[in-house]
Amino acid sequence: MRRSLQVLILCAQVGESHLVMARTAGEQLEAQPQVRDVEIINDFNVLGRSLGGYLRTSFKLHLGRLQWSYDLAYSVFAKSSLGRIAGEQALSLLGAKALLQTIEAKRPDLVVSTYPVMNPILGALRAQNRISCPVAAVVGPAAGLAYWVHRGIDLHLLNYHSARDELRRLAPQARAEAVRPLVRSEFFEPALDREQARASLALPAKERIVLVSGGGWGAGDLLGAVDACLAVPDVHVVVLAGRNDAVHRLLSQRFASQRRVRLLAFSDQMRALLTAADVFIAATAGLSCIEAHLCGCPTICYGFSIGHVRDNTMALQALGRATVASNVRQLPDRIEAELERGRPQPPPPPHLPTAADLLIPLALSSTTRRG
Repeated sequence: MRRSLQVLILCAQVGESHLVMARTAGEQLEAQPQVRDVEIINDFNVLGRSLGGYLRTSFKLHLGRLQWSYDLAYSVFAKSSLGRIAGEQALSLLGAKALLQTIEAKRPDLVVSTYPVMNPILGALRAQNRISCPVAAVVGPAAGLAYWVHRGIDLHLLNYHSARDELRRLAPQARAEAVRPLVRSEFFEPALDREQARASLALPAKERIVLVSGGGWGAGDLLGAVDACLAVPDVHVVVLAGRNDAVHRLLSQRFASQRRVRLLAFSDQMRALLTAADVFIAATAGLSCIEAHLCGCPTICYGFSIGHVRDNTMALQALGRATVASNVRQLPDRIEAELERGRPQPPPPPHLPTAADLLIPLALSSTTRRG
């Protein structure tokens, strides 16, 4: 079959989960015989320099030092239907022209978004027939879906089947399909041997190990999480500071002499780490919670309970995918309980289509009509 399809995937520099979803979708598509090229743009500037620069700066500020302001903005622009509509319209007004120029210059047969701020703009342009090719959106979390969904988007790909109910409430006519979660393909391979995983990471073979992560940005109360782990007898801690150099320095200064703490920066060995750990503490409740589930590692959500993260952690708890510690005082008891319960067996691979299984027919149906 002739390779003819050109795919454009849009992402943004916020954490790591959005980029992992973009790369995973891209790898799946590139493996298809119909696809000629996949381009990933991981840059807010596709929305214009002014809006892109504002979003990049404000996310680092509000998700870092001024978390209360993000919580306030989320309440106004996401939890209220009128606020959400106003926010979507403002994004379209400020970002539609630049985004449309990018799409027209690339001439794709399919546009895929893995970042929610892009979605209301793409949906509005598609609904107005200003984008001629199909538009799909990957919906990452289990809840907190404002801006992830839009009635103008042709197809929503769900990492969590349970997200369908909230999606229907926000966009009743929208098409949505659950897919195999967009994490790296290695998480669907046969389970790693736990002893070998620990040996490969130079971790103690017999000790109780808790993995603590603040995601790609090293967000959340990592100091408090490590202190809570050390309050539990005989627990060794592996803490991931992500790409946050300031947090890495702070953790290093605080725990440099603590033999039970192993400090790492960003790691691409999450499968081995989650296989080696007895418990996983996740601050941001991103893709790593799906990865932990696939590895059979019990998850506790703690340390970054704001805005959409809070909604997602509550949904994960309702699904039985995680427990939640709402404050640091609860955390040692949560850790003890999970350690006592023990690790479950990893679940079998989900019998779901991949993103590419659904995206290729969507793109081909459009090219056939246009042809």
